[in-house]
Amino acid sequence: MSNADKDLDELISEALDDEDRKLLGRYAEPPGFFAQVFSIFSGSLGWVMAIVMIMVPIFFGLFVWTGWNFFQQADVIMALRWGLGSLASLQIILFLRGILLQQVMTNQVLREVKRMELQMLKYQHRE
Repeated sequence: MSNADKDLDELISEALDDEDRKLLGRYAEPPGFFAQVFSIFSGSLGWVMAIVMIMVPIFFGLFVWTGWNFFQQADVIMALRWGLGSLASLQIILFLRGILLQQVMTNQVLREVKRMELQMLKYQHRE
């Protein structure tokens, strides 16, 4: 965090009263890594993320199996077939991993938007 961000946070904190500081204090610290990862299983897309999480180890097993068979082949054509299977399963793993991490980032953005909404509502209520 840069000094400008810290100064801005301090200005925001000074503008709030005690009740607002307590309320924002609960939301000021972002949740830890594991809390963020497990939060993808809640909400309307939780079941989709669970299926994606189940598919990752399945395709990893497929990647290991096809990779093992790739190195065991003496015939070039069969080695290429197993190698393409290994490459395809690796690409699917990376795609699924991207989906999971994208959902974590989406949850972070939604958390910040809700925090801003809370600040705006408190400001409107105060006036």
